[in-house]
Amino acid sequence: MNEKEIPCQNKIFVNRTLNMNTIKLIGFDMDYTIVTYNVPAFEAKAYEILKEKLIKEYNYPEEIRKFEFNKDFIIRGLVIDTENGDFLKVNRYGFVRIASHGSKFYSFEDQKEKFGPYSIDLTDSRYYIVHTLFSQAEGWMYAQLVDYYDERDSKVNYRKLFTEVRKCLNDAHQEEELKGDVVSNPAKYLIQDKRIVDALLKFKRFGKKLALITNSDYEYSRKVMEYCFGPYLDKPWQKLFDLVIVSANKPDYFTARNRYLKVDPKTGLLSNFYGSIEWNGIYQGGNAAILEKHLNLKPSEILYLGDHILGDVVTLKETIGWRTGLVVQELAKEVPVLAETRAIHQKIAEKMAEKEELEDISLEFREKIFLKEHDRSEAGKKKYEDVKERLIKLDDEIRDLIFASQKGFNTYWGEVMRAGNEISRFATLVERYACIYMSGIANLYYYSPFKYYRSQRRYLAHDPQ
Repeated sequence: MNEKEIPCQNKIFVNRTLNMNTIKLIGFDMDYTIVTYNVPAFEAKAYEILKEKLIKEYNYPEEIRKFEFNKDFIIRGLVIDTENGDFLKVNRYGFVRIASHGSKFYSFEDQKEKFGPYSIDLTDSRYYIVHTLFSQAEGWMYAQLVDYYDERDSKVNYRKLFTEVRKCLNDAHQEEELKGDVVSNPAKYLIQDKRIVDALLKFKRFGKKLALITNSDYEYSRKVMEYCFGPYLDKPWQKLFDLVIVSANKPDYFTARNRYLKVDPKTGLLSNFYGSIEWNGIYQGGNAAILEKHLNLKPSEILYLGDHILGDVVTLKETIGWRTGLVVQELAKEVPVLAETRAIHQKIAEKMAEKEELEDISLEFREKIFLKEHDRSEAGKKKYEDVKERLIKLDDEIRDLIFASQKGFNTYWGEVMRAGNEISRFATLVERYACIYMSGIANLYYYSPFKYYRSQRRYLAHDPQ
């Protein structure tokens, strides 16, 4: 298919040139990557479980049962200041562009006073960064608890609140109730997409090896994959992959030296394993170095696709040099909005150019006034006032256009990839570490297995445009 014919939400975006002719093995994460979840439904369930665990295990007040889930408040890339109970949208340099305390947003003046002209050190342990869609439930619960205790207690231990919320959610993901509900009601939580299966079959047909490398255990993976892939296959889903690795323990999988265990595909039982891993095998744990060695693969011959910017992309790229791809599900909604608002952004650019010209004229007036060389006639004064009035009007027009351009994005925080005019910190990590990125694995369906992905020229401030 000609790339111009591909729907904008199904395109693959390129940060670093990637020649698929050189790729021999394509690895996939499972959750939120090759398996697409109904995010609001899944996170709402996680939220309800989290609520009950906080009450039963940490004696939180019964009143929190009245809390309701908000699927929109938490977005990927958001920074949570666990010391102060703040939620921060930061740009690529670490400067705060939008901020709230709990769910209550700071005014422009209060935000400026609190965060000032300084960037924040995101390596500080006080900051928790939302890297996946799995964080919606815990993030919104934390915001609500900050609000709740602020209204009742002036000395709130925000760090303790966050630690307890985080532990309860981690436990919920590890225990049977949440995953059990998924496998009992797969239609409620999982989205079937035949295009994903067709894409994988196409890549296999043209000689690419496929691997499933997931942190989920075999039993859960088996049930989820059977629901999502089974209806479109005439063979067991395991046969779609040339290698299956469960309970991989990423990101340690890419750096540690954990040993592999063999998995019986029928029973899920584990057995000790001391030989070489082989194609068509199903394994648990292990590490990337052994995979490369036993399958005679170079790092540059492996492409891995996942949804976690740190666990699936950054760590991998910094340590072993596999090629990387990131799934950003939110782009399925955001990219069409960007396409629809292209004309608005063009108008903003035109208005900004006009504003800069008028500002230059205004500065000339100010210089002449300072030097007492300005035209003191009524005509001169009017000319100066006209410029000031036009600038005020332009500011109003630009503000309205910006507001209109943001209507299709997150109500609270705007675009995932931007923080004001700057790109967001999340987008910076994507740009630096992900060779390619896309809204979903189904997007591979529209591209050739031999595609040469070329990165676009990056314009610098001094480049003519």
